[in-house]
Amino acid sequence: MGTPLGRWLLGVVVVVVAVGTWGVTRSDDDGCAPVPGVRPGLCIVAPEDRPAAPTTALPVLGDQDRELSLDAFAGDVVVVNFWGSWCAPCRVEQPDLNEVAEAYRDQGVSFLGVDVAEISETNGIAHEEEFDIPYPSLWDPAFSYAADFEVIGPQGMPATVLVDRDGLVAASVAL
Repeated sequence: MGTPLGRWLLGVVVVVVAVGTWGVTRSDDDGCAPVPGVRPGLCIVAPEDRPAAPTTALPVLGDQDRELSLDAFAGDVVVVNFWGSWCAPCRVEQPDLNEVAEAYRDQGVSFLGVDVAEISETNGIAHEEEFDIPYPSLWDPAFSYAADFEVIGPQGMPATVLVDRDGLVAASVAL
C-alpha cells in the first residue's frame, strides 16, 4: 500500500473485521475521536456514538436504470469512498482501494464508490474503466448522498467512510 489512506484503510478494516470496533472510549462532542499522530481528517466514532448510515438508493454509475443502497450490503463492513475523476488525490489512492477491496472480498467487507460533483457521467465511467475498479459506484453529481454522510465538500476530496456490520458509521477520513 503506497498511500497513507491505503495504510490507514487496511488497518481500520482489519480491526473492524477482527474485533468489531476500534477500541476508543467516548467520542468528543462532535462524535469524533481523533487519533493522535495519525492522518488529519481521521475520525473514529465510539460504538455508543455511531450514527446510522444513510440508506438512500442512488443510480449505479453507468447503469441509470439500476439503483443501489447500503441495504444491499446488510451484515457486511462497508467502505464507502467518495471520489471524482477530476480529483487528483482520488486517482492516487484508487490502486490502494482496489487492493484492499480484493484482499477483503471474502471476509465480509464490501466496497462502494460514490462518484460526486462530476461534470459528466462519461468521465466517471472512464475513471472506473481506467482503474479497473472491482466494486460498484453510485452516481451522485449533486453531492447529495455525500451530504447525507456529512462528509466534507468537493474541496476536501477524497473522503472515505467505514460503515460497521450494524449499518452505523464507525470511521471516516477526508483530505
